[in-house]
Amino acid sequence: MSGSTGPFDWSGLVLGPCQDVFGESLTWVPSATGKPVTVRGIFDAGFRAFDIFAADDGAMPSHISQAVPVLGIRQVDFPGEPMQGDLLIIRNNRYRIKEVRPDSHGAISLTLNRADAENGTCSGRTS
Repeated sequence: MSGSTGPFDWSGLVLGPCQDVFGESLTWVPSATGKPVTVRGIFDAGFRAFDIFAADDGAMPSHISQAVPVLGIRQVDFPGEPMQGDLLIIRNNRYRIKEVRPDSHGAISLTLNRADAENGTCSGRTS
């Protein structure tokens, strides 16, 4: 898929330049092959609010946040389709793909889980 839907080439004219400016090299290890591949993506280890109560129940909101690392990629930049459970190595930290969310313009948002503690190893680093 080129990401070109309709008269405007989103992937080439919008997503490509964004990747050129904000993207960084990382390693993708597909579960299917186990062979590392160098790819590019825009990494964000930002925080987001976590609401433990339903918004409509009248309870006071608790102000809790959680780290939700996300990687933005262009579908055409990956030699295959990223899948849930694939490994990513970003800035010397290990992540597993938690969810794959493609859009209709050739971009994919990958929500990630930290995977440094797999196999009994833990770097102690934070996102």
